[in-house]
Amino acid sequence: MSGNFDKDLTTGKKAELFAEEYFKKHNIRYQDVRDCPEHRLIDVDYITNKLGLVEVKCNYADAMYGRPGKYFWVELKVGNNKGWWFFCETDHYLFNDTENRGILIENSDAFKAFVNHRIEHGDHSKSGKNRIDEVKDERYGGYITVVNMRVYFSDLDVAGIPYVNLIKRKKPQ
Repeated sequence: MSGNFDKDLTTGKKAELFAEEYFKKHNIRYQDVRDCPEHRLIDVDYITNKLGLVEVKCNYADAMYGRPGKYFWVELKVGNNKGWWFFCETDHYLFNDTENRGILIENSDAFKAFVNHRIEHGDHSKSGKNRIDEVKDERYGGYITVVNMRVYFSDLDVAGIPYVNLIKRKKPQ
C-alpha cells in the first residue's frame, strides 16, 4: 500500500472545509491556525469558541480488509519520527472522510487512555481489533513508511467513549 503526500494535502483541505461547514452550521466561531508555526508544532488546525483547539484528520474509513467496521487511525510513526498521536495537543479531533462523514471526539483523559492502552496491548494482527497498517508514502522525491493503528467505533461504544457522528446530508433536489 502506498500514498502520495501532495494528494494527501489536497484531501486534507477537503476535510478542513468539512470542519468549517460544521462550525458554521453549529454557530461555532473559529480561527484557522493551520499556517501558524506554533500551532503546527502541536498539530492544531483551529481555535474555536466552543470546542477549544481542534485538529482535523481525513482518516475515517470503512474497513475493506481485516476486521470489518468503521474506524479512524492514529498515526504512530512517520519515517524515523513519532506520529501525530504523540505530540498533538488538541481539545477535540474531527476525523472525517471524503464522503462527508466523520466523528467529533473530545481528546479527554479517558480517550487518551483508551487509545494508549490499545497501542500497548491491542491485537495488531491483520484482522485484530487494533490492526497496524504500514503505508509507503511518497515524499520529497523518495518514500517513507507511515505506521498507523486502527481504532474502531464499535470499541469506542463498548468502552463508553462518547463521540458525535457527523454526516453531511445531500440537499433534496
